[in-house]
Amino acid sequence: MPITIEQRQLQTLGQLLSAGGHQDVPTMLRSSLDRLVTFWPAQAGALLYQSPSNEQIVLDHGQLDTEAARMIGEAREGFARRDEGSEPAIGYYALDADRQLMEISLRSGNQTVGLLHLVVRESDVERSEAERAGEDMAVLLVRALGGEADKLAMLRHAEHDLRELHLLYEVSQSLATNLDLPSLLEDIRRHVPEVMDAERCSIMLLDETSRELVLHTTDTHTGEPREFRIPTDRGIAGWVATNGIGQIVNDVEADPRWFDGVARDIDFVTRSILCAPMRHGERVVGVMQVLNKRTGEPFNEQDLRLLTTLASQAAIAVENASLVRSLKEERDRLLQKEAEVRAAIARDLHDGPTQSVAAIAMNIEFIKKLMRAMPERVESELNVLADLVQKTSQDIRTLLFELRPLGLETQGLLATLQQYVGRFRDPSSQTRLRIEAPASIPRLPVEVEGAIFIIVQEAVNNARKHSRSPEIVIYLYVEEGQLVASVRDRGNGFNLAAVESSYNTRGSLGLLNMRERAQLIGGECRIRSVDGEGTTVEVRVPLS
Repeated sequence: MPITIEQRQLQTLGQLLSAGGHQDVPTMLRSSLDRLVTFWPAQAGALLYQSPSNEQIVLDHGQLDTEAARMIGEAREGFARRDEGSEPAIGYYALDADRQLMEISLRSGNQTVGLLHLVVRESDVERSEAERAGEDMAVLLVRALGGEADKLAMLRHAEHDLRELHLLYEVSQSLATNLDLPSLLEDIRRHVPEVMDAERCSIMLLDETSRELVLHTTDTHTGEPREFRIPTDRGIAGWVATNGIGQIVNDVEADPRWFDGVARDIDFVTRSILCAPMRHGERVVGVMQVLNKRTGEPFNEQDLRLLTTLASQAAIAVENASLVRSLKEERDRLLQKEAEVRAAIARDLHDGPTQSVAAIAMNIEFIKKLMRAMPERVESELNVLADLVQKTSQDIRTLLFELRPLGLETQGLLATLQQYVGRFRDPSSQTRLRIEAPASIPRLPVEVEGAIFIIVQEAVNNARKHSRSPEIVIYLYVEEGQLVASVRDRGNGFNLAAVESSYNTRGSLGLLNMRERAQLIGGECRIRSVDGEGTTVEVRVPLS
């Protein structure tokens, strides 16, 4: 017999179909479909709902035969949220002699947002006027299910956005206050999966010299730090770094760009990847990627927008931390250079003027004794002493000149280098120094000429100590709008690549200091050396 829908039943139905007490939209719709199939009653049912963000939820209840499944599939195909039109609120479609497929559109405001299908018996469709009135009320309640689903979807979406904003704030605070690069990268790897609801986050910074992405991670078995280098022409991350465009890859095995070398080495199963470029201005400094949604769902465009925001924040923080690290390294280099200069001054004073002053003091004492014992020798000894005093004075003046050549301010670089060559003395007396330059050289600002002089002085000292060349030549000339200062020897030479690659383990940073000093004045320092053929250090500085 047909069911009579009373007012009390309608109230119960309305309560059952409300969003209250449900944590999420799929659960609410599943519960509603189950109760509607029982309440109507129906042999089976199906429900389609499309959220305001265009996500579709498709549910079935009971066993749908082939014909019912075909008709429901046709109704669902191409469905989209739309403004309420002239279509009927309820429709019936014959399945066989005893059954019909009932279709009710779900509404939210003035929009159709879903479809409910129930397989009912033919006898249940034929109702009295009173029963049809009750049925109409039930249909209105069912149609309102779309509005309840919309409310819950928007509520959960708002809660999700608030949670994301809170986590973004926490991440931003952490990134803004942490200027230690390794610790900062660890903070990012820890916080981002919470925001993205992902299993793992990887940060790959771009080494602009080698054009490789550098990934630092920890061995899961030993706890030891590990470094991986990935060329930018390999992998999804390499593609993102090269093209600067974020990527959603929900099946890595189906993507020809997928490179599983790192995942295999760290024993991690990657199913899906969301990857975004880390941009600082127009420059890509690395990539950020998250792996595998914890829920098993695919990544979507909203996830990519969120990760892109996080990657931009992280890029700024990484650049700031890198600058701080560079400043610290530069400070350490300056302190080391200062220590080297202090040691060199102490050595030069000890080996030169200090020894001479000691000798002068001994000669004075010797002459005092001669005045009593052999006064006829005093004059010759005083002459020797005078020569020693003059040599000591010359050594001190040369030392002061090398420390601060005052002639740069008044006479310029050429005259100062000529004076430097004239004062040059090799302690072993095995090396000569000369200069070749035209009579006139354009003047540059004092600080620029001072930097060039220091580089030349450093190059001459290196050649004197290590080259074993009988002659060192300073060339000063103008070429292609640049002032060129060159120091050349024909001595031992050395393996330049080997020396530069060992800076991390060597105490001296002379070549690096010369290059950096040249860069500070807008110039360039070129160093060429071959074993057994000598060395050339060349500084080029634009004249304008």
